[in-house]
Amino acid sequence: MDLRNYLITLLSASFLSLIFTATVSAQKPPKPTRLWSKGPLTKGEVVGSFSVGSDGVHLSNPHIDSQTGSIFSATRSIAFVGDRIILASRTGSRNVPGKQVPQSVYQLISLDVATGTIKDSRELLAFASVQIFGTNDAHVIVIGRETMRLTPDLKNDELFDESATKSKSARVENASPDGSTLGYETMPGFSLLDTRTLRTTQITTVPSVSSSVNSKGFLTDNVHWTGQFPKDLGFVTYTDASGQHLLYHGPCGGRPEFLTDTLILEPGCKTGPIILDTNGQVIKTIEVNGNFSFAGVSQNGKRFALQLRESHSDGSLKKERFVIYSVETWEPLAEVSPDQVAEGQSWTAFSPDGSMFALGSPLKLGLYRLP
Repeated sequence: MDLRNYLITLLSASFLSLIFTATVSAQKPPKPTRLWSKGPLTKGEVVGSFSVGSDGVHLSNPHIDSQTGSIFSATRSIAFVGDRIILASRTGSRNVPGKQVPQSVYQLISLDVATGTIKDSRELLAFASVQIFGTNDAHVIVIGRETMRLTPDLKNDELFDESATKSKSARVENASPDGSTLGYETMPGFSLLDTRTLRTTQITTVPSVSSSVNSKGFLTDNVHWTGQFPKDLGFVTYTDASGQHLLYHGPCGGRPEFLTDTLILEPGCKTGPIILDTNGQVIKTIEVNGNFSFAGVSQNGKRFALQLRESHSDGSLKKERFVIYSVETWEPLAEVSPDQVAEGQSWTAFSPDGSMFALGSPLKLGLYRLP
């Protein structure tokens, strides 16, 4: 081979290598910087499978509950609040005088963002689960037997008066991305609850179930417009003070989530989530390989996360990773995996400005600085 051909071959190989490296880099977003990792943070509850034999009750496969079995709870169990991270961990159950059913015991933990050190804690009783949401003024909403507004050091600030609601089934379980508003399903009807004042604004008297809320209304996938679109299975309906608005209909769908006051993530089909606005305009389809679920959004509306998962043949979780996306470009910004694989989905939360990402469980929690 003469010198000219040798140089051409060398340059071609270098060029192809450069293309390959760039392609791999584009497909694999950078890893964030881990700031700290702590755990266990509370005394865990031993769980397992129960069986009854002639010699009594047996517990098989006993283990400490990671509390990560619920995709729904994964974004409602931890929140950034000022210079703290607050989480609610179930530690057991207790019989309460006058109550026929034992109540769940939760430990509220307030961690220092800078170090991960536990600064404050308090016990909380609940009939079922406890949910927490960070507000846009550095407080936390804690929903158990009551709906409370607490300070970062877990002191009482305000208690929501639910006496005006006649239904015992009324519930709060969603918060707007910006932390200003809660969704209050009054059964029947729906109201918005201001996170600063805990005052309500009624949106509708029609029985409603929400999947997500913004500052003006709520989303649901529970209203089926099959009369107009008999071939479709997935629907996204937005309800505000002016009424119901059909934003999306298609062959499949899932639980829609607000990313900002005007942008919505609809899980869509297997190809990936659909981004649309409150006018029903499709903005973008994000390509995702494999199964995924929503994993939170920053209060400034700049970043959101998806959990991407692999499963065993029996459907149990084998592996999970979290991809952080930009709301401005819709491109991946970072990717991170927890130290311990969850049962269903690890807990996640963004700092309000989207610069940090908390990931894990009460057994092992990590904090990451995002690029």
